[in-house]
Amino acid sequence: MREDQSTFQVDLRGIVDLLSHHLYSGPRVYVRELMQNAVDAVTVRAQADDRPALVLVPSDVAADGRLHAMDSGVGLDEDDVRTFLATIGRSSKRDELGLARSDLLGQFGIGLLSCFMVSEDIEVVSRRADGPWVRWVGHADGTFELTTLSDGLADGLAEGDDRSTWLSQGPGTCVTLAPRRGTEHLLDSTSVVDLARHFGSYLPHRVVVRTAAGEVETSTQTPPWRREDPESRRAACVELATTEMGGPPFHVLPIRVPAAGLDGVAVIVGQRSAGAASGRHRVHLKGMLLSDQVPDLVPEWAFFVRCAVDSQLLRPTANREALFDDDLLEQTRTEIGTQVRAWLVRLAATQPARMRQFLDVHQVAVKAMALQDDELLGILLPLLPFETNQGRSTLPELLATTDVVRVAATLDDFRQIGGVLAAQGVALVNGGYTFDLELARRLVDIDPTAVVEVVTPADVDGHVRLVSEERLREVAGPLDDVRAALDDAQVDVELRAFAPVSMPALLVDDGDRRGRREIRAAAAEADDVWSALLGSFDDGGADRPRLLLNDANPTVRRILTLDDAGLRRLAAESLYGRALLAGGRRLRPVDTALIDRSFNALLDRAVDTVDPPVRRLEPGGTTP
Repeated sequence: MREDQSTFQVDLRGIVDLLSHHLYSGPRVYVRELMQNAVDAVTVRAQADDRPALVLVPSDVAADGRLHAMDSGVGLDEDDVRTFLATIGRSSKRDELGLARSDLLGQFGIGLLSCFMVSEDIEVVSRRADGPWVRWVGHADGTFELTTLSDGLADGLAEGDDRSTWLSQGPGTCVTLAPRRGTEHLLDSTSVVDLARHFGSYLPHRVVVRTAAGEVETSTQTPPWRREDPESRRAACVELATTEMGGPPFHVLPIRVPAAGLDGVAVIVGQRSAGAASGRHRVHLKGMLLSDQVPDLVPEWAFFVRCAVDSQLLRPTANREALFDDDLLEQTRTEIGTQVRAWLVRLAATQPARMRQFLDVHQVAVKAMALQDDELLGILLPLLPFETNQGRSTLPELLATTDVVRVAATLDDFRQIGGVLAAQGVALVNGGYTFDLELARRLVDIDPTAVVEVVTPADVDGHVRLVSEERLREVAGPLDDVRAALDDAQVDVELRAFAPVSMPALLVDDGDRRGRREIRAAAAEADDVWSALLGSFDDGGADRPRLLLNDANPTVRRILTLDDAGLRRLAAESLYGRALLAGGRRLRPVDTALIDRSFNALLDRAVDTVDPPVRRLEPGGTTP
């Protein structure tokens, strides 16, 4: 057997396009990557001179119409250029230079590729220590030229070139970009100043942008959460939350995670947040803004929290727009959650009125937390309001009026029987909302004397009265007409008496009947084997919903005494339609057709009973 060993063929243009255009979210990040490279170069050099860490000269200011980024870092020699720029996929500069992972912000070669989003070519001129200057020009097609400039001023760079002046003062690196068509605006003064401030305002190193109006300092600002004066610190954090994080906050909570070298604020948002729209956070690494859309910094239940933080030790992903999901991030996430939880406990214990305001905004999140934490459950459950058939109430308030807390498991069940129980003075909690049923059941964990009972539509029989046999014989014929009228709708009709008297009919459909319908429908569509298997789960019980006509209702009693059987059938269909709508039930096509038919027929009858007005003719045959 012959075995050939070969290497992969790599399309350099395709690789460069993939990394530069698809690794990053958009071209604006090129400024961040230039700043990151400059900061890392200054960190490696470990000594400063009179120059800023980075000077950015926008394309509309530079004499040659290109953007220049000039740093005062360690610089590169020819070997460095081949290692970091000319070989995609080589180890990062931290490995080559023997630095700890936490010392540097990124990877020089990969980060520089982002510049291909705004320029077809990237020119790098660099000088390391007192060595020769080198020039590297990389192209978007994957090719490059590398030149050693033995005399930087005379061999390659024109006299008066800003880069010549810059590198003659000490080591460093100059990156030059010619604007790609369609991206010219991203390299002009306005954009460069805005982007430098956006990404680097908290950097501890000087970053300067040259503009026509003079030099603009865009860095070395103190983060709001590190201001010394408490009032100034609070005001600055509230302003940050309001302008950059979604609006006026409910509260701004200082947070610290020493293990990650992290400090900042957790902003408790002042408006309702959906769990699906999980929080996005402003994350800085050593002062550089990673992104203002970083996910997964807090536990899932804390979706009402938006964080603004700076970390010294958390790791970014390759595109520097998210955090690497490692053990340190998980520890950070847990610790932030613990601090948010502790704040909630303090709020509930010391500011109950403020806590109720918080609950009005963030009920769902608090309910999720309470179910996961027994201590929080004991603190928060007594404060949580629940919907009942008698209005909103807390569980302790219900316990003050009844020995049993009754709960409907679903919204449909609550709609079906809530009105009947309310008319009899029986409170019913709507457990159909997220977490409410589980929370109501957990009431016994904080009050062992409490009794919680789940009520279903099948239990309604205990709250309605049977009609006497004599009454049933009296209306037997009309009831048969009503049952015949509703037979196509697959509903059973019963005559009962119940409160409130104003409710003419109640549609009851419990879980057992729904389950039987589903089994039988599936069996009807299945083959013989599956049909037999499904049939073994069928207990043979009734599967049709029950329409309870209220014999205490005057309208129902009149319908049952009508001489016009046709009108009685139309009225029965109308009562069924009303019961469907009152219970919030989803309408089947047969239900929609029945409601339309009965409404139109009753309307026709009403119109037919109105005599047309007699119109008096004026002399000459005209009407007045």
